[in-house]
Amino acid sequence: MNLDLKSDKLSYMRPVFRRRFTKEETIEVIVPDALPDILRILDTDGTPYLRSKDCEAGRVSVTGVAELTVLYVPESGMGVKKLNVSLPFSMSAEGADITPDCLITASLSLTAADSRTVNPRKLVVRAEVACVSALYLPESVYNTAPREREGVCFLEDKLTVLLPAAVNEKTFIFTDEAHLPATAPAIGEILRAAVTLSLESAKPVGSKAVLKGSARTDILFEARDSGKLCRESVTSPFSQVVDTDATGDVTDIDTVLCLTGAYISRSLTDDSGAETLSLEIHAVAQCTPYARVSAGMVTDVYSTGFELKPSVSDCELECLEGRDTVTETLAASIPVSGRPTDIHAVTARLTALTTDTGAGGAECRASFAVEAIYTDPSGEILSAVKRAELECSLGDGVTGAGVEVAFSGDIFTAVTDGSIDARVPLELTVTRFSRRTLTRVESVEIDEGAPLDTTGMPSVVMTRYGSRSLWELAKAHLSTVELIRETNGLEPGADPEPGAVLLIPKC
Repeated sequence: MNLDLKSDKLSYMRPVFRRRFTKEETIEVIVPDALPDILRILDTDGTPYLRSKDCEAGRVSVTGVAELTVLYVPESGMGVKKLNVSLPFSMSAEGADITPDCLITASLSLTAADSRTVNPRKLVVRAEVACVSALYLPESVYNTAPREREGVCFLEDKLTVLLPAAVNEKTFIFTDEAHLPATAPAIGEILRAAVTLSLESAKPVGSKAVLKGSARTDILFEARDSGKLCRESVTSPFSQVVDTDATGDVTDIDTVLCLTGAYISRSLTDDSGAETLSLEIHAVAQCTPYARVSAGMVTDVYSTGFELKPSVSDCELECLEGRDTVTETLAASIPVSGRPTDIHAVTARLTALTTDTGAGGAECRASFAVEAIYTDPSGEILSAVKRAELECSLGDGVTGAGVEVAFSGDIFTAVTDGSIDARVPLELTVTRFSRRTLTRVESVEIDEGAPLDTTGMPSVVMTRYGSRSLWELAKAHLSTVELIRETNGLEPGADPEPGAVLLIPKC
């Protein structure tokens, strides 16, 4: 007959894919008639915007568009001109466990961008986009509990862990009229603008996530009066409430912000002619709440009187252990021509990121491209780039970790003969995971018509405690843990001292 076990359904999101993958795209561009010929390309930069993300059997696909700006010196050799380029991209990665039912989070970054001229009216633009994506599959497992039955002993285990409880997202738009500092020159033409989203907090409130963050907008522009290249930045706060559909004790929310569009222009807000930026920012907030759950399982069973046939299965869970924030400073000495008279812009781009796990924990290796646009002593506007590496330890004992790298403030620069020394502040968020395997008895078949033959077994066994637990001793000698404790004068729940001699009576 079947000995039913009590069971409760434990629902969670099983991570099936977590990876960073890249895609390179190129496009040929003709310079519009309204713009002058190209003498020399200074810089190519931009932002990738998310358009779609989808799953099919064995593959995740992400599409978007990289909005790029090519800055160049025109044929006259005077000033800087810009050329806007839209570069659509489609990227994908394969995974054995990916199905159409997977829920996706994705973030995008530009890891490389450059241009080369074919002739003064034609150029080839190249960009490489990186996607960091995580896929989750809704899953459930039945945690089992024993039903009392004479002559049947159950071993129970209880594990409290943090598991992903849901995956949900919200697209949103926010606008702002951001004032530039009073010392900023009047804006002529905006040559380049970049928006960076930062999350300051994500708090669970019932089944919702309350997000607070900021958008930093950096612009490179020509001063209206002098035509000089200038840079400024403004910060705009935002807040959003996202329905997570999560139940249980939510203690952590993994939030991924991704831009889907940005529109930036100069505006005048009052009669005084105060300089402001008109901002319209489109984004998607992707939330994965983690709930604290207790999983109780029957992990072993035996009978002191009849033959048993248990059905056993394993369930592997990826559990969140915690998050740490590490601050670092990236140092780069950019080689330049002579001693620059002015630095117009310094940007840093993350080009590669890897984590390696060893016996002592995990280490992160990140590669960056740090680029400067400057004026040399002769008055010529030039650009230069330096590749820089960063290595840091993620902590001893870390066996599984995800790392996010964010630029956390203004880049400090100092000029010397032949170089621009840059210091780039970074913030690394380290998410630590562990894998737990739950072995559980799903069902038990008991044959009451086949009693155990114990005629050859001694009624009492004497043994020394140490290599085997009380449960293992009781199971091997058809006793019970409670009976062993009672016979040897042990308190309920107590274990013997290592090396103690025990009497184990047969039931």
